[in-house]
Amino acid sequence: MQDALHVVKQAALTVVCAVALVLAALVPAAAGADVADPTGTDETPVLSLPSPIGPLTYTPGRGARFGDTRFTLGGYSNVNLTREHGAPALLSLDDLSFFAIWDPHPRVHFFSELEFEDLLQVDGHGRGGTNNWNFTAERLFGDFALTDQLAVRVGKFLTPVGRWNVIHAQPLVWTTSRPLATILPFDPHTTGAMLTGWAGAPGGTVTYAAYGQVVNQLDPSVEPQLAHRSAGARLEYTAWGAWSVGASYSTFSPDEPRRQPEPRWKNLIGLDTFVRRGPVELMGEFAYEKGQWGLYLQGVVEVLPRIFLVGRYEHYDQPAPLPPVDIGVAGLAWKPLPYLILKAEYLFSHHRAEESPPGFRSSVAVLF
Repeated sequence: MQDALHVVKQAALTVVCAVALVLAALVPAAAGADVADPTGTDETPVLSLPSPIGPLTYTPGRGARFGDTRFTLGGYSNVNLTREHGAPALLSLDDLSFFAIWDPHPRVHFFSELEFEDLLQVDGHGRGGTNNWNFTAERLFGDFALTDQLAVRVGKFLTPVGRWNVIHAQPLVWTTSRPLATILPFDPHTTGAMLTGWAGAPGGTVTYAAYGQVVNQLDPSVEPQLAHRSAGARLEYTAWGAWSVGASYSTFSPDEPRRQPEPRWKNLIGLDTFVRRGPVELMGEFAYEKGQWGLYLQGVVEVLPRIFLVGRYEHYDQPAPLPPVDIGVAGLAWKPLPYLILKAEYLFSHHRAEESPPGFRSSVAVLF
């Protein structure tokens, strides 16, 4: 009974956080003369003000556009409420990210994501603070289109291994937790250059990417794998229907030369797939690196309008002497607005993984 009351309290606090975030997202609309339906999927601004540089507009989920400057400012925030097995409940403002986007030319695109992490943490006893917050440049790059089918990216970007890593922002994924196969085997960031392109194929399209890092990581964060030098490639086929398959390869050295005269190079291969049919969505990934490998399969079904049932199974063979881990995830997600998602889930596991411990998790994430 006591555990049930804890869960009810956690759910109630999540709803309160959700209301607060919704109000914060819609505050600019109160000052605008032109108010659009926020549940619409078009890009009609909810706020439009005249200015010497052109209309200043704000569209929830799309950000604020500054007249004719071709500059856009947006971002997302994420509030988590978790209770791991054997630990008190923890409320945290986990992410506050700002997107700065500038498109000075049809073939030139600049993007930056500046992120505050772990801004606030309060446990079930009211104890907490902001001593451990971090500020990082999550992404900082420029895209230069050479042709309509070929482009070069230079800077710090998300490593194109699998699917989850390149869409990992909380408003864009179905669960608060993240599969181990998308965290442990590789560095999620690359600082260097990447060539991307696409071509027509029978029944669909093929996209490809080749990238490398020959400089030190820009604003590195503490990760399970920190690549000092790396190279890789990705190939993906997308059918004209709603399914696709992809393959990834990455080779990297986690050691700096001054630490080891002959750096060790690690090789990773990955496979992934995505299928959507009506109200059902399936996504899965497999990653293998010598000494460790993992996979997950996740299913999502819309059981009621804008309410989704989520289930995931994942397995990860950790490096010795750590035991293999099997994790089951059962959860619900609610998208009352296109740019807002509320999630609650429970993780089951027979062995504990520090990066994804069993227990209750919930979150409220909003794009602004």
